Amino acid sequence: MKEKKVTGAKGLKRFQSLTAMLILIICVMVSIPTIGLACLGVYYLSQSMEESAQLYEESMLEGYSMEIKSQVQGAIEVVQSYYRSQAGEITEEEAKELAREAVRHMRYRDDASGYIWIDGADHVLVMHPILTEQEGDNRYDLTDQNGVKVTQNIVSAAKSGGGYNEFYFTKSDGTTVAPKIAYSQMFEPWGWAIATGNYVDDMNAKIDGQKDNIEKEFSKMLLIYGVAAVVMLVLAVVIAALCGLRIT
Repeated sequence: MKEKKVTGAKGLKRFQSLTAMLILIICVMVSIPTIGLACLGVYYLSQSMEESAQLYEESMLEGYSMEIKSQVQGAIEVVQSYYRSQAGEITEEEAKELAREAVRHMRYRDDASGYIWIDGADHVLVMHPILTEQEGDNRYDLTDQNGVKVTQNIVSAAKSGGGYNEFYFTKSDGTTVAPKIAYSQMFEPWGWAIATGNYVDDMNAKIDGQKDNIEKEFSKMLLIYGVAAVVMLVLAVVIAALCGLRIT
């Protein structure tokens, strides 16, 4: 009788060991692909976030470049309209004065921070809405902190049919010196290099702000994805355990 009890106890232990082993095997078989898929999903989600941020940065930089080019071309159209009017009731000097003042008051962007200035082909400042006290000055030797000849490059790009320049320049606050990208194009009849530009730090601040928003959205998606993956893993383990019990 005792022998039968011992045999029965051993059989029960073997059954329990077999059940535990089977459940463990099934759980491992289910968990590994579930965890693998979760990691793969996180990787592709991260890659998607980085690509989105990069594409946004590229599109923003291209947009800024197109913006300043279109603003210069718009200013040229304004100047052109006054140039045509000199054939009527006003003289050339009057037409130039009216054109200068019209361009002086042109603004763009939501905060009206964008403005346009005019350098002469002889490097004399024709009009600048911020640096009004320098109008009439010859800026041929204007050089930034890296030795870049600012006005010379602006006029040269304008004479070549229009182009971009990079240099350091003082911002409208009168103290901050920052890198700037400008676009200039020549109005040939009057020898005016009409230009405008963007400060690189302002562009980067806006781009970084949007990148932060993208990263926040990614974090939210990652949290949701992580919770869903954990729930799926728990359900898989529970189902695996139930299957193992039923099989044994």
